[in-house]
Amino acid sequence: MIIMKDFLMSLIDKGLEDVEFIDMRINDIQSFIIRITNGISREMMEANEEGIGIRAFNSGSWGFSCSNLLDKISIEKTMKNAIKLAKANENKVKNKFRIKEFQSIQKSSKIPFKINIQDVDVNDKIEYVLNLDKQGKEFDKRIVNTNVIYMDGIINNLVCNSFGTIIESTKSIVRTICSNYSFENGIRQRGFSSIGGTGGYEIIKNEKAEKLGIEASEQAIRLLKAKPAKAGTFSAILDPKLSSVFIHEGLGHCCEADTVLSGESILENRIGEVIGSNKVTIIDDPTQIGHYGSYLFDSEGTPAQKKILIENGILKSFLHSIETASRMNLEKSTGNARAENYQNVPIVRMSSIYIDKGDHTLEEMLELVNNGIYASGWLYGYTDTAKGLHQFKAAEAYLIENGELTTPLRDCAISGMTLEVLKNILAVDKKLEFTPGTCGKAGQYVPVSDGGAHVLVQNVTFGGLS
Repeated sequence: MIIMKDFLMSLIDKGLEDVEFIDMRINDIQSFIIRITNGISREMMEANEEGIGIRAFNSGSWGFSCSNLLDKISIEKTMKNAIKLAKANENKVKNKFRIKEFQSIQKSSKIPFKINIQDVDVNDKIEYVLNLDKQGKEFDKRIVNTNVIYMDGIINNLVCNSFGTIIESTKSIVRTICSNYSFENGIRQRGFSSIGGTGGYEIIKNEKAEKLGIEASEQAIRLLKAKPAKAGTFSAILDPKLSSVFIHEGLGHCCEADTVLSGESILENRIGEVIGSNKVTIIDDPTQIGHYGSYLFDSEGTPAQKKILIENGILKSFLHSIETASRMNLEKSTGNARAENYQNVPIVRMSSIYIDKGDHTLEEMLELVNNGIYASGWLYGYTDTAKGLHQFKAAEAYLIENGELTTPLRDCAISGMTLEVLKNILAVDKKLEFTPGTCGKAGQYVPVSDGGAHVLVQNVTFGGLS
């Protein structure tokens, strides 16, 4: 690899005769997937994806080219293509700017693990998945469909750029998902459970991971007895899974600086303003090793770092790449430029975003609600970052009557204005939970973690039966 690094840096120096900035990313991704449906293997795949993506920049114009060929002649050809594209588009760019000269970093990093996923026999992984499928199916005769997905991978990255940065990084990830369906009297419901993180096979060596099939089936059966939710405005307690997805979708994407610069964020020109309750502090932090969205360096070679986006209700900062930091005249990127693989350009993405813990307990919050709804988990959601609109469907819910959870509910949707919800947060739980996920943006998908706590919100609009 030393020879390759020297070659890439010398090639970058050569390319700078024609453009202002160049970066190169070599990805080597080794992945493994098992997919079981109703006890039948639907997918068993092992893949190794390797290639290089090269960006060239000149006077506000980017050119990008990629290749799965890593010999020197092919790499040089790929760089020339990137330069050619950047130059060709130069006169068509409306927003002229320059990439600021940020600090160069030369470092190798590796996220630690206890059990190397490559040392685990494939038959052990298959047995684990089959057991989850079996336990989910045998939980109750009303479970009519079971689905289990196990995924792991090792991601090796080499990033070089014209600042002089040379970053080598390695991490492994593991995730398991169970999605089971129940059916009775014409009603079909889904139960969902998952676990995942950065590290090794130890991620699934715990009681929760070994009972995901049961957890998913339990939820699917519970929902058969739930009553359809009624529409209205209520005080609500959102569980950690739902509050975290609200923070991710409703607020996090609005804080991505490329969205702000394109005029598609309700937070444009609002740094320093109060946009939420003083109970609200929101953080993006990929440095908490072990979470599914953790990393040490982003796809531009910038170190991962903790960012406070909102502090006690005040908007403090956005998430940045090298480009957005340059355009907003900041001293550095926040390390949030991420690319799915070498075939994609880095764009501004969240990592591990969460609402920070508060000073209440769930029991204390329940005591504050005489008539409300406890909403848990989520099935799908929609947000409009430009208008600040959101809509989420909770996985399940319960009526809260005189501080007690009573009637189970289903088909419970939440809608409204993001900033109104932030301002209406009355209390946040002391306990913080993180869930793994995959975030899509501009056709790219990256692993993320969403962190949440129980959150008490007043005047929440619920949809259901009118």
